[in-house]
Amino acid sequence: MRLNKEALNKVLYDEYEGNYSRFSRELGLDVAYVYRVLVKDRNCGTKFFSNVMKWCNENGSDFNEFIFLP
Repeated sequence: MRLNKEALNKVLYDEYEGNYSRFSRELGLDVAYVYRVLVKDRNCGTKFFSNVMKWCNENGSDFNEFIFLP
């Protein structure tokens, strides 16, 4: 699996006005973890992917837009 960081950053800035704290709370992840993944090009793990998928289901988004499957 690979994360579509551009799409998540677009959501972050369009829907959450660039507020990492609010976006992280919605995802159920630590703000530092989200920042490192989206800005510092760190790898993300299963928890990040599963929380993004859960967030997509709760918000009616297609997780395939944010996660590239092999």
